[in-house]
Amino acid sequence: MSTDAATGTTVVLDIDGTLVDSVYLHVHAWSRAFHQVGLTVPSHRIHGAIGMGGDRIVTHLAGEAAEASIGDDVRARHDELFESVLGDVRPTRGAGELLQALRDRGLRLVVASSANTETTDALLEAAGAATHVTEVVTGDDVGRSKPHPEPVEQVLDKAGAGAAFLLGDAPWDGESARAAGVRFVGVRTGGFSDEVLRGAGAEHVFDDPADLLEHLDDVLG
Repeated sequence: MSTDAATGTTVVLDIDGTLVDSVYLHVHAWSRAFHQVGLTVPSHRIHGAIGMGGDRIVTHLAGEAAEASIGDDVRARHDELFESVLGDVRPTRGAGELLQALRDRGLRLVVASSANTETTDALLEAAGAATHVTEVVTGDDVGRSKPHPEPVEQVLDKAGAGAAFLLGDAPWDGESARAAGVRFVGVRTGGFSDEVLRGAGAEHVFDDPADLLEHLDDVLG
C-alpha cells in the first residue's frame, strides 16, 4: 500500500518507546529473563533489538536453538517482568499534545504495535492515547511482526485509509513502514541514532513528539 502526505489521512503510531518512555525497561526485563534461563545476552545487543516483535527477538539475540528450547519461557518471563514495572512508564515529551494536534488536523490515528494486546492496551493508557486511536493491531493479531510490513498493512486495511506517515522510534518501525510503502518519521526516544533511523528510511528525525509537533507543517507538507 503506497501513500503520500498529500493523500494520506491516517497516521500510524508505534507506542513502545515512541509515545511512552519504555525502551530501557524492556531492555532490563529481557536481560533478566535471559539470565533466569541461564543465558547472558549483553544489554547493548538487547537494546538494538527493542521494537522487534517478541516472536523474533529470541532468535535474533540467542539463535534458533535457544528459540526452540526456551523461547516461550523467555518471552513469558519478560512479559511478567515488564508488567511489574508498568507503573513506571511515562509518556514521552509532548506525546499527548502531538496526538491532539494530529486529530485537530483531521487525521485518524491508528496503532501498529509489536507488543501483545494486554501490554499495548496498558501502554496506550499510560500515554493517554486510548481515546485518540481508532484502530489497533498488536503482535497477537498478526502472523509476522515488525520488521515485516504485515502490522502496518493490516491496521491500514482496518482503517480503510492511506497513511500520511508512520511514527516510530526504532529501525524495525522504519523497515516495516518502508516495506508497506509508508513514509517513516523517526524520534530519538528509543535511543537509536539518526544514522540508524535514517538507514531504516526515516525522512525526518526528531528528538521526541514535542519536537515533531513544532515541525508538523514541514512533515505533512
